[in-house]
Amino acid sequence: MLSLKQFSAMNILHSRFSLEYFLDGMKAIGFENIELWGAVPHYNFMAPQLEQQAHIKKLFRDRGLKMICFTPEQCVYPFNIAAKEEGIRKMSIDYFLRCIEDTVGFDCEKIMLTPGWGNFDEPTEEAWERSVDSMGILLSKAEKEGVCIVYEILQPQESNLVTDLTTLKKMMRSFDSQSMTCCIDTVPMCCAGETLEDYFEEFGDKIQHIHLNDGSPSGHTAWGNGTQNLKVHLETLNKYHYHGYMTFETCDGKYGLHPNDAFEQNYAAVKKVLTEI
Repeated sequence: MLSLKQFSAMNILHSRFSLEYFLDGMKAIGFENIELWGAVPHYNFMAPQLEQQAHIKKLFRDRGLKMICFTPEQCVYPFNIAAKEEGIRKMSIDYFLRCIEDTVGFDCEKIMLTPGWGNFDEPTEEAWERSVDSMGILLSKAEKEGVCIVYEILQPQESNLVTDLTTLKKMMRSFDSQSMTCCIDTVPMCCAGETLEDYFEEFGDKIQHIHLNDGSPSGHTAWGNGTQNLKVHLETLNKYHYHGYMTFETCDGKYGLHPNDAFEQNYAAVKKVLTEI
C-alpha cells in the first residue's frame, strides 16, 4: 500500500523565496522528501561545485530531509540536448554532465532528464537523432557515477520529441541500461488521453518516479484545482505495487505569493484519499 512517506515536494513554485524558506515550510507540512529543482537562486550551476554541493547537502541534513531526485532546469534555461545549433547542444551536454556530478555530490540517486526539442519548423527525425546521441553520452556518465536517470515525457508545446506512450516506447528502445528509467508526469499523460495503467502495462518496474500533478488536464495545479482524479491515480499505483516516490511538481504561477499553501493543499488531499483506498 502507498504511504505518505513516498510523497515529495518540488521547489519550482518557490523561485522567489530562499531555499531555506522552502525546506522549512515543507518540513512543517510533514514532507520528509524533496525533489530539488535546480535553478537560481536555489542552485547555481556556475557556482563553485564542491562548495555548492556541501552547502545544499547541509541544508537538507540540518532539517532531516532527503533529496530523492535532482531535477536541473531544462525547459526555461537555454539548455537543449536536441538543439540544432552544435554550440548550444555541446553547452547543454556539458551542463547535464555537471548536473550528474552534482547529483552524486548531493548524495542523491536519481536525476530527472527530458528529451529536449527540435526546431518546430525542421524535420523531427533530425532532432530525434540529436536527442538520442546526447542522451547516450549522459547515460554513459550516469552509469559510471552510479546515478539513475528518470526520463520524463513533456507536453507537445514543450517538446516535439517525447510527449506520449508511443514516443516514450521508441526512445526507451534506443537504450539498454538499468540506469535508464521512466518518470511519468500525470499532466502530459492526461493531455495525451492516456492513463497510469497504460504506462505500467508497458514499462512495469522501469517506472521509477512519478510527477503527481492536477490539471485541466494541463496546468500543474494543486490537487483539487483541476479535473484529474487523484483517487484513480493512487488506486492504479497501488494495483501495480508502486514503491517509488511521487512528487508534487506544482508550478502554476497563481500560487506564487503563497506557495506553501499549495503544498498544504496537496498534502491534505493525498492524505485524505489514502484513507479511502
